[in-house]
Parts: sequence; C-alpha cells; structure tokens
Amino acid sequence: MYQTKFRAFQLATDGSLFSYYKQNQYTLIEARLPKGGIEVLQQDLDYHGKTTIDTLHITSWDEDHCHFEELTQIINHFRPNRIEVPHYQPDSNNSKLCYETLMRYDHIHQRRVHNVQVIDRAYLNSLTPGKPGEINNIVYESMFNCDCKNDMSLIELFRSAGFNVLSLGDCESADTAKRLMDSEIIRRDVDVLILPHHGADNGFISPEFLRRVNPKLAICSSNHGNQYDHPKEEIRKMLYEANIPLYTTKTGDVFIYKTTDNPNARAVNFNADNNGVSSEHYFTPKPKAMAFSY
Repeated sequence: MYQTKFRAFQLATDGSLFSYYKQNQYTLIEARLPKGGIEVLQQDLDYHGKTTIDTLHITSWDEDHCHFEELTQIINHFRPNRIEVPHYQPDSNNSKLCYETLMRYDHIHQRRVHNVQVIDRAYLNSLTPGKPGEINNIVYESMFNCDCKNDMSLIELFRSAGFNVLSLGDCESADTAKRLMDSEIIRRDVDVLILPHHGADNGFISPEFLRRVNPKLAICSSNHGNQYDHPKEEIRKMLYEANIPLYTTKTGDVFIYKTTDNPNARAVNFNADNNGVSSEHYFTPKPKAMAFSY
C-alpha cells in the first residue's frame, strides 16, 4: 500500500506537471496535460481509486505551468475540490483566459464550497505556523509586488508520513533561497527538491542552498528538445558535487513512492521509448513525527 507517491510527468511540449498522493488525497501540481493526454491523468487517478482531484496547485500563470486548453480539460474531467493560484495578476492572453475560467468555476460552485484560493499575504497571515516533522503541507511566502513575476511563483512543501516534496515554481531570487534555507522546517523536512525554473542556473540554487537543505533527490521537469537545455550544466555539477541524484523527464515519467511496510522510498525513471526502467534509486526519508490514526 502506498504511503506516499510522487510522479513527474513527461510532457509533449515544454512545461511541468507533477502529482502527489497521500492518505487518499490527490494533488496535481500545475495545470498541464502529460504526453498521452487526459487519459494518462485518468489512469493515474484510477490507480488510487480517485474520480476527482482534491487539490489543483498552480505555481505560475505562465503557459508552461497553466495552459488554457489543458486547464479546461482538467477541471471538466476531474472537478478539483480546491484550486490554489498565484496572487499576481496575469498579463498574457493565455493566462487571462485561465484566470477568468477559474473565477467562473469558483462562482458556479461556491454555493457548495469555495474552490479557488488565491495565495496572497492575507491568506498566508490566516494560517497557523507550521512545525518541523509534522505531515501537513506548508505554504511559504514568495515575493510580493516585485518586477519579476517568476519570483511571485507559489512555494509549497508537500508533506506526509512518507516523504516530502518542495515545489518552487519558477523562483529565481537568491533572497528567497536564503530565506528558505534559513527555515528549520525546510532544512529538516525536504526529501525531494523540484528544481526551480526547470533547472535554470539563475542564482537560486547554490552549493550553500543544497548543503543546508540537503535533499535526498532532485527532480527537473525537462523534456527532449527544450530550447533552454535544462537542467543547466552548472546545476548538474552542483548536484553531483553535493552527491544529490538528479532525475529528469527527458526519457519518461519519474515515479517516487514509499509503501507502508518499507522504511525506504524508491525513485524510478521510466524510458517511454522501450517501456523499461532507465534508472532507479532508493533513499531513506528524513525522520517524521509519529503519525496516529483512529
């Protein structure tokens, strides 16, 4: 039985898409469709006995994170119970359509539940401070009112009794990186690091950041033929020197999972061309608080 499962999907175009499953809760990170279309997402939910997405988490309004046509398919098929979106106003035609669609979606369903949550400062101030070692998710403040919209991406640490995943969107700011690496929760709880901005060498990731956060594994959403050649060689070198395994979606999907009967988690990179495993890695997640159930 899966305690926690993470999946990085290979896309047919540039972009990012991940899922995170724990305790019968299914989170889709980004509003994109994988290579193979909506049917691949359907199969992923079916595997867990799910018919709806519990949380749709959108880190950025950029098209490689939230694509209008793909967003509409996702919400029509899987009716997310909760949708988390960035606080800043979109400016491209695609992002404006996404924003308007989600606001209409919320208006239609708000008699039953308020679906769309804008992650702004007021919302963050309403939350209870997180504690290290627990299994609830933690939302971190990104930058507000800055010129670089990448630095207004959502930042969230997805936590469970199995392993934890840090999602950083397209963040670039070294100041944000320093604030995160100074956090006890980040240093103690991050097992899997999703590289910000698809593995770009923009100053966010540094040897100090990797040393202090010390993730067990790094993930890069980078497909064949991407024009920026992510992840950058400088990032690969830093990860190699820090002895942190790197997995990308260049050849196929990446699965990371931990079962309830095994202290270790397994990461597997599938090769989409031959339906085989191209690489695998086992790691022991950082210690978690004791989880009780009744």
